[in-house]
Amino acid sequence: MAKVFIEMEINNGRTMQLAQQTYDGTIAFTTYNTQSGLVDHEEDISPGDMVMLLNYYRHQKEKGLAII
Repeated sequence: MAKVFIEMEINNGRTMQLAQQTYDGTIAFTTYNTQSGLVDHEEDISPGDMVMLLNYYRHQKEKGLAII
């Protein structure tokens, strides 16, 4: 599997990127200044934690509960 990217613009002229090198591999989470490319935050998310986060989000949305 080729490297997979998800990128989206967020507030204050910044971009958020999720990148995964291999199938079921660690997800690199990065935010950076869109114009300068300077990174302001980086961390790795395990596949298990990403699944947990998405399940939490789905559960809260289905039940009409706040995302906290």
